[in-house]
Amino acid sequence: MSFLFHTTTPSYASEQLSSHLSSLSTLPISTPPSSLTATTATPASSRKPDHELENALNELSSTKHVSKDKLIQVLQDLSKFHEQDGHVGTAQSEAEPAVDEEVEMEILGRAITIIWKEALQVLIDNALRLDEERSWWEASLNSRRGVGVYLLQTMPHRIYAALPPRSKFSRPELRSFKIPPRELLFKPLRTKTSLAITSITSPYNLTRREMLSSKNELTQKRDELAEKIGILASQGPRWQTHINTSGVLDVKDEIERIFSTLSKVLDSPIPASLSSTKPLSISSTSPTLLNLLQDQIPQQRSSIDSILSVHSRPSPLTRLWFPLLILPPTLYIVSSAIVQNKEWMKEQVKNAKETVRGFFVSWVWEPLEGIAKTLRGGGEGLGVAPTTVKSDQESLERMVLDLGRDYYHLSGPELDALSVKIRSGDMEEVLRVYEKELQSPVKNALLGSLIRTLLIQVQKTKTDLSLSLLSLDHLLRSQQLTFAFVGLAPSLLVLYGLGGWLRGVWRGEKRGKGRKKQYFNGLRSIERLLITSPKAVDDMSDRDRGLLIISVSNLRTFATGLPGSSREPFMDDLRMIENPSLKRGDKLRVVERIWRCWGVEGNRKV
Repeated sequence: MSFLFHTTTPSYASEQLSSHLSSLSTLPISTPPSSLTATTATPASSRKPDHELENALNELSSTKHVSKDKLIQVLQDLSKFHEQDGHVGTAQSEAEPAVDEEVEMEILGRAITIIWKEALQVLIDNALRLDEERSWWEASLNSRRGVGVYLLQTMPHRIYAALPPRSKFSRPELRSFKIPPRELLFKPLRTKTSLAITSITSPYNLTRREMLSSKNELTQKRDELAEKIGILASQGPRWQTHINTSGVLDVKDEIERIFSTLSKVLDSPIPASLSSTKPLSISSTSPTLLNLLQDQIPQQRSSIDSILSVHSRPSPLTRLWFPLLILPPTLYIVSSAIVQNKEWMKEQVKNAKETVRGFFVSWVWEPLEGIAKTLRGGGEGLGVAPTTVKSDQESLERMVLDLGRDYYHLSGPELDALSVKIRSGDMEEVLRVYEKELQSPVKNALLGSLIRTLLIQVQKTKTDLSLSLLSLDHLLRSQQLTFAFVGLAPSLLVLYGLGGWLRGVWRGEKRGKGRKKQYFNGLRSIERLLITSPKAVDDMSDRDRGLLIISVSNLRTFATGLPGSSREPFMDDLRMIENPSLKRGDKLRVVERIWRCWGVEGNRKV
C-alpha cells in the first residue's frame, strides 16, 4: 500500500535552496580583529548571542524548509525587538558584541537565500502557467477543427458582448435594431486593421488571428519571465565560493549582491540602507526584506493573473456549454430506454454481480482455502492408511515364518534370519517351496503346500500394491500445493493486472495522451534549446537558461506520477541537465540517455 502515499517531486528552487543553505552552514563566519572595538571587554568567542537573535537563527536553521510565512514572522519579531530596545543604525553595530553581528549576518544570509528561493519559485510557477496556456492555444491552432470549435464555444459570449446596453432594449429601439457588425464579434487586435478588410475576412481567419494574438502575448510574457529566471539562477547565492574567506564583510557583500539581483528582477528600487555605506543590520534591513516578501513577490503573481484573465483559454463553462446543451435530451433518451428495458437491465446487473461473485469465490477464495488446508496437512489423497500397509506386511511375515517352521523345520536364529529376508522383500524360500510343489500339482494341491504358497504370494502382491498406493498417495499430497497454485495462477494474474491499472490511475501513469504529450514536448523543448544554444554552456543567454529550467520543471511535474523505482533515476537525469557545470554536449548526451532509457512516451519500466 506504499504507492498510496507517494510524495511529490521537489522543485528546482527547493533543491537549490537546500544546497545554498548547506553551503552557508559550513561558512566559519568571523569578525576581523580590526572591527573589534575597545569597548568589547570580553572576547567575542566567550560571549553568547542575544536571546532573540539565537531564537531567530534556530528558526531559520530548521531541518525542514522554512516557509514564507515563517520567515515573515521571524523578521517581524526581530523588527519589533529592535524597535523596543532602541537599536538603530550604527549605534547598534558599535555597541553590540561581535558575536551578535556574526549571528545577524547568518540570519540575513539565510533570510535573503530563502527570499531568493521564493522569488525563483514564483517566477517558475508563473512561467509554467503561461506555458500551459500557450500550449493549449498552440494545440488548438494546429487544426481547422480546433479553430472552429473555439469559435463555436465562444459564440454566445461574442454575441452577448456585441449587443447594445439594456437601456436601449425599449420597444422603439427594438424596431430599429440592427445586427451588430462583424468586427464587434471579435477582440480588437494590436495591429490596426481597416473595417473594409475586416468585413471581407472570413470568421475563421478572424478567429485564428485572435488565437494567434493570445498565444503571442503569452509567449512574450513567458520569455520575459524566463529571462528573469535565468538571471536568478546564474546570479543566485554563491556561499560555496566564500568557504575559505568567510569574514563578516564577505557575507555582507554577498547579501548586498543577492539583494541587488532580486531588486533588478522584481523591478524594485534598492533602498538607501543598502546603497549607502552604512553598516548592514537587521534593524535597517528587515523592512526591506519584508517589502520583498509581502509586496514585490505577490505582485508578480497578480500581474500574471491579469494577463491570464485576458489571454487564457476559455473557462470550463464556455468550453462545455454545447455538450451541456445536449445533455438533458441525451439523459432523457437514455433514461427512457432504461425504463422500457427495466427487466433486461435488472437481469444484466444480476448477471454482472453473479459473475464477479463467482470469480472471487470459485477462482480466488476456494483455491486459497485449498492451499491453506494443504499447508495445515489436510487435503484429499488416495485413502491408503500407513497402518493398513503395516498390517499387511506383518501378516505376510507371519505366513512365511509359519511355512518355514512346517516345511523347513526352522527355529531360533534361522527364523530370525528368514524374518529379515521377508522385511527386505526376499521371497526366495517361498518360491523354492512353490517350485517343488508344482512338480506334482494335483497331489500337492490336495495334500501338500501348493495352495499355501499361492496364498502367500497373493498376500505378497497385496502388500506390494498397498506400498505402491501409499507412495503414490505421498506423491500426490506433496504435489497438491503445486496443483493448487496452478489453479490459482489465472485469477492472480487478473487481479495483478487490475491492481496495476488502478495503481497507474492513482499515480497518473495512465492519463492518456495529455501526460505523454507533456513528457514528449518537454523533452523536445530541452533538446531544441541545447541544439540552438551556443556550443559553450556559459554563453547561454539568460532567456535560454530560464527556458531550460522551465522545461525541466515541467518534467519534474511529470515525474510525480512515476513509480518509486523509476522516479529517482529520472530525477537524477533532470538534475544533470540543470547542472551549470556540464557542457552543452554532455547535456545532449543526457537527453539521448533519457530517450533511450524512458522511451518516447516516458512509461518504460525499469
